[in-house]
Amino acid sequence: MKIMKIDTDCTDNGNGIRTVIYVSGCSHYCEGCHNPSSWNVNNGIEYSINELINIIEDNSIADVTISGGDSLTFQYEDTLMLVKEIKVKTRKNIWLYTGYVFEEIPDSKKEILRNLDVLVDGRFELSKKNLQIMFRGSSNQRIIDVQRSIKEGITILWKDGQYI
Repeated sequence: MKIMKIDTDCTDNGNGIRTVIYVSGCSHYCEGCHNPSSWNVNNGIEYSINELINIIEDNSIADVTISGGDSLTFQYEDTLMLVKEIKVKTRKNIWLYTGYVFEEIPDSKKEILRNLDVLVDGRFELSKKNLQIMFRGSSNQRIIDVQRSIKEGITILWKDGQYI
């Protein structure tokens, strides 16, 4: 997997202390993106799934966030394998950021949802940039409780451990 960066002590990409894996590759090209160097899937350093799992396991107090880039655009299969391994080996809480809107994730990419706890969806929109909202860059983006949404068949939002 091509990875731009790994942050093992992050508190702004999900609830609590998190290991954040910034995956290379994004096809959304959002104006004002905070990480445009991640658009190119060839940027970054190659990691095996096992190397990433070892980093995650070594950080026993942190949960996991997959950011980017957008792991649903270019490195979906590797990301799917990674989140499955995280759930099996560590049982950590997993957040994933994507430019896709939850309800419009292609069927070919929905398998990953079974392994996620929270999805932050929607493209960053510069005209809706808001630094006062939690864990997002623009007000159109949503924080979604994936498992409850799947179970109940409707989109259920998450906010600081509370469901809104």
